[in-house]
Amino acid sequence: MSAPIRKPVDPAAAPIPAEAPRAPTEAEWAAMSPAQRQQAIAALVDSMSQEEIDERLAMAEGDPHFDAKVEARDTLRAWFGRRGRRIYIGAEMKVYYPGEKGFTPDVIAVTDVDPTPRLCWMVSAEGKGIDLAIEVHYAGNWRKDFVDNVVRYATLGIREYFIYDIPRGHLKAHRLPPTGVRRYESIPSRAGRYRSEVLDLDLAVEAGRLRFYADTAELVTASELVGKLEGMIEAAEARIEQEQARAEQEQARAEQAVGQLSAAILMLLNARGVPASEEARGRILGETDVDVLGRWLQRAATAAAVEELFLESAGR
Repeated sequence: MSAPIRKPVDPAAAPIPAEAPRAPTEAEWAAMSPAQRQQAIAALVDSMSQEEIDERLAMAEGDPHFDAKVEARDTLRAWFGRRGRRIYIGAEMKVYYPGEKGFTPDVIAVTDVDPTPRLCWMVSAEGKGIDLAIEVHYAGNWRKDFVDNVVRYATLGIREYFIYDIPRGHLKAHRLPPTGVRRYESIPSRAGRYRSEVLDLDLAVEAGRLRFYADTAELVTASELVGKLEGMIEAAEARIEQEQARAEQEQARAEQAVGQLSAAILMLLNARGVPASEEARGRILGETDVDVLGRWLQRAATAAAVEELFLESAGR
């Protein structure tokens, strides 16, 4: 049987990759009803263009990239949660500005908003854009993080932008100037730390990890906090074991001293020829008070009869 004849593919008939969806413009958003707005948000969340698929594949940089951004998110959430500050911290949250294609920073922060969970950050719905973005660079698109985003985030008015470069172990820190010009300026380093006015914290890379500081206090991660608690428990258990061991040693020494005193009393009575009945011997061997045995030993040196050991008046 002859092979089937393959027809040449018509380029015009080939599927065109879907363009990344854009958020409604401000005018379009204003003209929508509440129900239409919810539908628009749901459509953006559900849609995924080829461009976004390529972006997600580029973001798949392995454990170092994933662990760093999750650790940063969880550390900041825990810190602000304990203080009751109204600030939203998200990781891999799709962000939509009016009329713009969505983008997905590794970590975002938005001040003075409810920190409840969201499916995306729709600027029109939230009433404000994000205040800070952190990108974690490991093995992905270098130009996107260090060049393109520097221009794009500044143009969108994102107040601060930090890039954590894992392979090089350093930070690049940017902030919009107070003049209102949408072009980033570098945040100066202070002894290796970079101040975030948005977070009211310092950022630094130490021991190959992104760290956060409130003044001089380092913000610990959840895993570190658990580790410290486990260490405290282990130390407490070790101290208890040591105390128990010391108590057992002291008990053993006390029992040894009692045995030695009892034996010394009986030996002294025997050496002096003072007879001791079985009842008297049992009383001497059964006594556990070292002070009492000490008095009996002194009396045994002069007593004419074993009963004199047990007379209280003899010790006074």
